[in-house]
Amino acid sequence: KKVSSTSGMETSVRTSALLRHRAASVVPERLAAMEKAILGRDFESFGTITMQDSNQFHATCLDTYPPIFYLNDTSRAVIHTIHRINDAAG
Repeated sequence: KKVSSTSGMETSVRTSALLRHRAASVVPERLAAMEKAILGRDFESFGTITMQDSNQFHATCLDTYPPIFYLNDTSRAVIHTIHRINDAAG
C-alpha cells in the first residue's frame, strides 16, 4: 500500500472531522453492539457490524486530506461478491 497505517492514521487524526465524530459518537455504540453479538453468538449481527465498520473506516480514509485509498478494484469486487452471497443466503 502506498500509505502506511501509521502515517495514514496520523494524517486522519489531523485532518478528518469524520474520524473525530466516529471516535466520539460511533465507536462506543458499535463496540457495545459487537460485544453483544459475540456474546450472543449472533453471527449475522457480527458480520453486519464488521462490514459497516469497514465501510466507515474507508469513508474516514476518503475524508482525510489528502485522501487515502486502500481499496482497489479487487477489494471492491470482493465486497460486492460478499453482498451477493449474503443476499442469496437470505
